[in-house]
Amino acid sequence: MRWKMLPGSLDPDWRQLVVRLRELKDHAGLSLQSLQAKTPFSGSSWERYLNGKALPPESAIEALAHLTGADPAPLLALRAAAGSTAESGAAALAADGAEETEPEHGAGVPETPVVALSLAAGALLLSAVASVVLIVDPWHPNVPVGSRGSPDGPGKYTCTYTRRGDLTFAGNSTTSSRLVMRNTTGPDAAEVQCLLLRHQLSPGDVDGYYGPLTEKRVKSLQRRDHVAADGIVGEQTWALLRRVG
Repeated sequence: MRWKMLPGSLDPDWRQLVVRLRELKDHAGLSLQSLQAKTPFSGSSWERYLNGKALPPESAIEALAHLTGADPAPLLALRAAAGSTAESGAAALAADGAEETEPEHGAGVPETPVVALSLAAGALLLSAVASVVLIVDPWHPNVPVGSRGSPDGPGKYTCTYTRRGDLTFAGNSTTSSRLVMRNTTGPDAAEVQCLLLRHQLSPGDVDGYYGPLTEKRVKSLQRRDHVAADGIVGEQTWALLRRVG
């Protein structure tokens, strides 16, 4: 893949991080579509991360490192260093974009959007409601299933169990391969939480946020079934979560 030239105003640590992430992606032969399928992030998000338009979150860096077998620690160190100047870097990128697109004769400057992914994620978490609903697992009637409201909005999930052959589904996601890990939010994370409850490993509230407690319960399940206890839900751990019994 032929990469676009990174903006000259990009912070040096941010630039180095992007170059390293590009190298990992290319060496592993991953496309944006495969990154979307194998990580909790969309192809358009990866396009922004890999072209220096948005600083990738730690969970995205960890996901790519996991896929490529790389050590995430140096990448996260670069991300931490770049994060201290991300705000000024974003402003500089906006200025670069304005200079490139400024029409002749000073007819006006088009607006340049500035990505604020971290702010959007914070708003998503703050919108979660605090009500609790108890549902009874038909296979384990003595295990209450904690949930928040209904699945109609962010942070509102219920556990509705069904069987399909030898697999169990909780009504939030049907994936059996997508990576789910620390700081993942949404239906996939809620599905993991519901399935943990079926295995009598309570992650706390079923709120669609893969936090420290959910990760701890996943590791317990992995250790119990003698697989690598990395706290990341991939194909092997999905199989453990979805098995009937």
